[in-house]
Amino acid sequence: MEKDQLRQFIADSSWFAGAPEGVLDKLADAATASHYSVNSFIWTAGQTTRQIFGLLSGRVRIQLSSPMGQEFALIDWEPGAWLGEQVLGVDEANMLEVRVLAPADVLSIPRQVVLEAGDAWPTLYRNLFRAQWVNTRGLYEILSAVMFYPLSARVAGRVLALIAEHGQREDGGIALDIKLSQNDFARLAMGSRQRVNRIFRDWDKQGLVETRGDYLFIRDIEGLQKEMMPFE
Repeated sequence: MEKDQLRQFIADSSWFAGAPEGVLDKLADAATASHYSVNSFIWTAGQTTRQIFGLLSGRVRIQLSSPMGQEFALIDWEPGAWLGEQVLGVDEANMLEVRVLAPADVLSIPRQVVLEAGDAWPTLYRNLFRAQWVNTRGLYEILSAVMFYPLSARVAGRVLALIAEHGQREDGGIALDIKLSQNDFARLAMGSRQRVNRIFRDWDKQGLVETRGDYLFIRDIEGLQKEMMPFE
């Protein structure tokens, strides 16, 4: 991307909304763009990063991994997302990791440049606080679902969230234009692939959701919403 395109991407972000022209110029001058292939990592658990990152294209997943190879997906990010704000506050290894799900172009800006931007324009930290609260609230919702809701409700919640972002209205229902395997849903909902597979088979029999390879077709969105309310 050209420098003016990178500058506009930075200016359009919630982190840097309202930044003075001089601050945007310095950030854009220091920014670089890199390409990441599928299943590569922007950073891994235990790695210490020195940049912040903006997702120009593609899709990435924020996840936790255990030493035995187990994974729990927290959230998938789409273009426009910004990552890595922790480096502005602490100099410690990352607990989470970021895996690339679809070929991605990623902007990066060195930590020191962003800290200097914050010194010149302290409103940056108010923007970051707001963004961090949104992310924290989302994490609380995930933890609440894991602790108090059955797996079928958690999977339904993930499907409904994807409909809002990727649903395409077609005859007879809504198609998701994003490729996700049942392994992906198992990680997103913190369940086993076998149990998730059984849930989708049950939903198919009930006429709620049809599985088409790694894509979903939702036939009854109201019925799927009821799966989110198992205790009512």
